Amino acid sequence: MNEPARAVLVIGGHDSSGQAGVEVDRSAVESLDLEARVVVSAWTQQGSMGVTEIGAVDPSLWLAEALSLLDEQVGAVKFGLLPGLAAARAAGSLMQEVAPGLPVVLDPVIAASSGERFLDHAIVEGYCEQLLSLGAIWTPNLPELAELCDVDLGLLESDLEARSAAAERLVAAGARAVLVKGGHGVESPVQDLVLERGVRPYWSRRERLEGRSLRGTGCRYASSLAGRLALGFSLPQAAQEAGEWVAGCIERGG
Repeated sequence: MNEPARAVLVIGGHDSSGQAGVEVDRSAVESLDLEARVVVSAWTQQGSMGVTEIGAVDPSLWLAEALSLLDEQVGAVKFGLLPGLAAARAAGSLMQEVAPGLPVVLDPVIAASSGERFLDHAIVEGYCEQLLSLGAIWTPNLPELAELCDVDLGLLESDLEARSAAAERLVAAGARAVLVKGGHGVESPVQDLVLERGVRPYWSRRERLEGRSLRGTGCRYASSLAGRLALGFSLPQAAQEAGEWVAGCIERGG
């Protein structure tokens, strides 16, 4: 009998401020009593002035490290910042080594919370070409979904059907599932969409915390989701609980 999953393999950027990236990925995974096996794809420099340096790691180096950590105790893989097409290709190589059925969560980090971009639009297009067909679970927020699908952000903020249609495009292109976070929308309560290939859409609802914000919520959400999937939760249940856990982090301020 196989042993239960004990770890989540996390690949993402280090945030020098400690408010996003692999630092909060680790806390999200460890809050579930799982081991976070962390591989750094970029040593970013961030602070009150925004992003001052991306500091991309040679993808061949972090890929080799990730492959060395991928064993039978890993119950899910989570990708955060992939700083460029070479990094996306390395991520694709790693995905092809993952055991069939093992959840792979991909948070498509395009820009920092402060607005500075990690990826330009041409790289985003190549990123999709490299990774969409590989069956990962994508977790875009609304600005990311707008760019991934070339859809007006204002429409996505106000129209739930437009969000579902955009997510359908990503699933049709090869994503196993798309979880669209509704925090940037205008609806209250917040509605997160869970769209899984071959399954009816599921809307996860949670209270909107007006006037409150927290950096790194996307990192926390995707890692919390990956951890719950590693523990055997269904995708809708994992999404609901991950959203509620992140809402608690926002309420507490961290």
